[in-house]
Amino acid sequence: MILTDTLIFLAKTLPLIAVATYLVSYSISKGLMERLAERISFLLRGLDEIIVTSVAVCFISPLVAYSMLSQALKDGKIDEREVIAASFLNSFPSTFSHIYSFFLPFVIPLLGWAGIVYTAIRLGVALVKSALGYVLALRWRKGGRIEEKDVSGRRIDPLKSTLDNLKRIAPTLAITYAVVRYLSVHHFFDRMSAILSFLPLDPNVVALSMVEFVNVRMAVIVASGFLQNGVLTPKWVVIGLMLGNVITFSTRFVKHSLPMHLSLFGRLGIKIVAINAIVTLLLDVTVILLLLSLPSPL
Repeated sequence: MILTDTLIFLAKTLPLIAVATYLVSYSISKGLMERLAERISFLLRGLDEIIVTSVAVCFISPLVAYSMLSQALKDGKIDEREVIAASFLNSFPSTFSHIYSFFLPFVIPLLGWAGIVYTAIRLGVALVKSALGYVLALRWRKGGRIEEKDVSGRRIDPLKSTLDNLKRIAPTLAITYAVVRYLSVHHFFDRMSAILSFLPLDPNVVALSMVEFVNVRMAVIVASGFLQNGVLTPKWVVIGLMLGNVITFSTRFVKHSLPMHLSLFGRLGIKIVAINAIVTLLLDVTVILLLLSLPSPL
């Protein structure tokens, strides 16, 4: 039964992931990201040229974008406040890079409507942070200049990218779903609900957020299993994933953001990571409270 359910689940989801991955890879190979970067540069004309260029490049490579800011800071073309403003502005392009590499080909095919809502929330939070960065950049504008940068990305083979993605995802997808189905059949989640009944949230929501603490992809697969088996509704799946962001926010920033920022900006990098982490945490908590206040399902 568990093996059959897992095979049915894979038969339903892997084709969706394959199609989404191929379409995303194909659009990138046709230069979509470069054209988007050019449009963003046009919209940010009122800002310092260095910051505008870093935002455009960030759609292609956040590492290159922050390396540019680091060099401009060393050369005295921008100051520390402008770097902080740029870090907020780069929130949207940084998140957008995850949209086409993670959310579109993985989260949305697995979670459906819940995945669309969750993706929109993540993008919305990033957009709010970028808007804050835009205001700060205008206020702290110093007026540096930088030579034009090439924001073209490397060309990729859509078919190869799709096959590589499936080879990487399929084993985790199958094993994790089978484990979730096994636990469900043996009433593990029912017993957990009884044990954690004192919590103000559905215990399964807490369990989902704790899985995200271990691995975000695994959490998405578990969430898909919850939806397939009727354990959670889309609203509570989104809340569980958002709560997982809150629980893991410090670990995520320390593991992924701090090493890069510390190596590029020294002590300023610690300040950049800390400020961004606090703002992200406040926005995530606000979103969770708004979702909890909704009287009806999503």
